[in-house]
This record gives sequence, structure tokens and C-alpha cells, in this order.
Amino acid sequence: MTGIHRGLGLIFVGATAFGLAPQAQAQSVDAGVEATTDEVRRGLSWSDGEVSGSADARVGFGGFDASVRLAMLRKSDRHANADAVADLALGKDWDAGAFTLRTEAIGHVFGNADSNMNYGELGLGARYSIGPLQVGGMAWYAPKQDNIGGDNLHLRATADAGLPAFPVTVFGAVGYTTGDTRDADSARLRPAGDYTDWKIGAEYNQFPFTLGVEYVGTDIDTDNIVSVSPFADLKHAGDRVLARVRMSF
Repeated sequence: MTGIHRGLGLIFVGATAFGLAPQAQAQSVDAGVEATTDEVRRGLSWSDGEVSGSADARVGFGGFDASVRLAMLRKSDRHANADAVADLALGKDWDAGAFTLRTEAIGHVFGNADSNMNYGELGLGARYSIGPLQVGGMAWYAPKQDNIGGDNLHLRATADAGLPAFPVTVFGAVGYTTGDTRDADSARLRPAGDYTDWKIGAEYNQFPFTLGVEYVGTDIDTDNIVSVSPFADLKHAGDRVLARVRMSF
């Protein structure tokens, strides 16, 4: 994790050098629980295509925010039969005029896996709001680590908008994942090499409940590609429709 901490430090120092001031944020606490038909990340199922549940909490303090999310993985083939994953994140928003910049570090800790599957990554991005429309871009980089068979870079563009007079938000995103491959462990995050993923969806929010539905997919040819890696899990890397319900506290 030393390389991760060093990288995060460089991001913070670089942002300061460009004269970006941290946004003032009041201390806040948010938490919730969620159920979904499939725990999908970057177009890939992390729960073997099965129903999953999660719980999360976020604390804002002094301009920073720290969060933890615990999700069921249902003996995931992608992560060496792990039962669960805890995502531990520390982030900060920076005011850059019309844009808000985002820096963060995330550690993914896997429970009850057959071997050590833990890894970390750094995030850097920006977002911009135009009335009810918000657009953004983000890059997450995982430095070379044995548990992911090399390094990994995920780029993502997002857009979402609230519908006037309705508690409904529509959203869309497209991502691209690439990186260096040293061994078969890289198939965890790139089952067949570099790939593109996407999603579109909508959610209805009436506190404390949020109901969502989305269509997700990838350009991975799951029918004609054969992988020798036990982590590729190609049968759970294709298109699907997801539904979820969340209760916030």
C-alpha cells in the first residue's frame, strides 16, 4: 500500500500547486442498506450473477470524506470464492471555479477468499453542473499489484439529470478499462483484455427509499473468447438488466 499512499499524496500536492482550494464541507454522516439483483461493477458481475446485499456509511469531516461499503459476493469466481468485499475510501472535493475536482484512494478488502485478493486504487476526476444536468469524468488507477496481475486503469464518463417536478433521475455512463498484464490474475478486472462498458438507467427517490433499474453491458465477446484464467468468469461479463432498492438513514 506504500505506492498507493505516495500516489495520493502527489495528487493532493499537485492540486494545491494549481491553486485549488478544498471545498468547505460541514461534518455529515450518511448510511444505508441496499439489495440488488446482481453486484455489478464496471460491467462485470462481482457476485456470480446472483442477488446481493450491501451496507454503507460515509462521514464528512474538514473537507474530507471517509466511507466504507460492505457487499456480499456469494463465493465469487472472479475473486477466488470470496464471500464479501469491504471498500474503504478516503476522498476530497476541490473547488476549481465552474468545476469540482475529486481525488480519492480506495482499498478493496475481500473476506474468506481462497487467497489474498486485496488491492487498492487511486481516483482523480471532475464534474460540472448545468441546471439539473451533471456531467463528469473520472479515472481510477491501480498501481502494479500481484493480486491483480499487473496494473489497471479505468476511465469513465458520466451524465445524470433530475426530471423537473418528479423525484426521478435518469443517468448514463460509459467506461474503458486497460492495463498491463503480468499473469492470469489480471482477468479479475479485465476478463479478456481491454474492454468498454456502459450503463443507462433511472431511479426514483422518495426518502428514505430509492428504487433503481439499469441496463449494463460490455463489448466482451463472451461467446467466442476462451480464457484459461479461473478469475475471468466470462459467463457473468455480458449484458443484463439490474434492479435495486436502497434505504437510507
